[in-house]
Amino acid sequence: MWQGLEVFLAVVEQGSFSKAADKLETSTSYVSRQIQQLEKRLGTTLIQRTTRTQNLTDAGRQYASKLKAIQQELVDATNLVQGVQNTPKGQIRIAAAGEFVANQVAPQIASFLKRYPEVSIEIDFNNRNVDLVEEGFDLAIRFGRLQDSNLIARKLCARPMTWVVSKDYQSVHGRIRHPYELHQHNCLCATQGRWRFMICEQIEEIKVTGNWRSNNSFALINACLASLGVAHLAKDIVQPYVEQGKLEYILEPFQVNDGATWLVYPRKDLMPYRVRLLIEFLIESFALPS
Repeated sequence: MWQGLEVFLAVVEQGSFSKAADKLETSTSYVSRQIQQLEKRLGTTLIQRTTRTQNLTDAGRQYASKLKAIQQELVDATNLVQGVQNTPKGQIRIAAAGEFVANQVAPQIASFLKRYPEVSIEIDFNNRNVDLVEEGFDLAIRFGRLQDSNLIARKLCARPMTWVVSKDYQSVHGRIRHPYELHQHNCLCATQGRWRFMICEQIEEIKVTGNWRSNNSFALINACLASLGVAHLAKDIVQPYVEQGKLEYILEPFQVNDGATWLVYPRKDLMPYRVRLLIEFLIESFALPS
């Protein structure tokens, strides 16, 4: 059952049969033969060969992803038995987005690395909803309301949303006293054109429109500072601008307080010890009073 798996993973990691053979200190023909036998047992092609290149097929990529998870589980099991869990090692890949992660979470991860210097961190900042297992990520840091999935989610911290405008905007366009008035205003939108409000003790979504759309919080803030319209953002992001008198909160009685930043990861039985350690470290760090 296990024959050829080490060879296959070596080819995946090294990118070619010859480099895999060098790493394993064997011949290229032996590597090729092992891959052929493995593909025959599985009944599918894992690596598409040409005279110059070897590329993984879709089946090969999926198989490699699962094998790497199993391989890491074996390493973690060995570490557990040998009692070396106090010195975690290896890479943690994180998918994230937003200024909050860059400014608030990343410094905590840096502190984690100071404590465990044999761990390495890769943070991929993007707004895409990545497939953690398929793309080889250990952990995602996400903001907002989570969609149902087979992933585990733990709240890192609460981050309520709010609405802000500049004084100049309100002086020209009038004060906004109710969410139903937003159809008369320019709304600076992020990824969605619907905002949620608590109206008569029920959450209601209202469609909004405007001539500025961006998935970057500071781009929205700058548009708001330029008196272009109303922005809907996490309160911790806009708080400094309100304190400086550059922006004003509006519609506060209608605020929905379910915004949060989450740590999202695959089920725990596939989690390396170093990832589990980082998750607990972050949860504890944000639970401490600031």
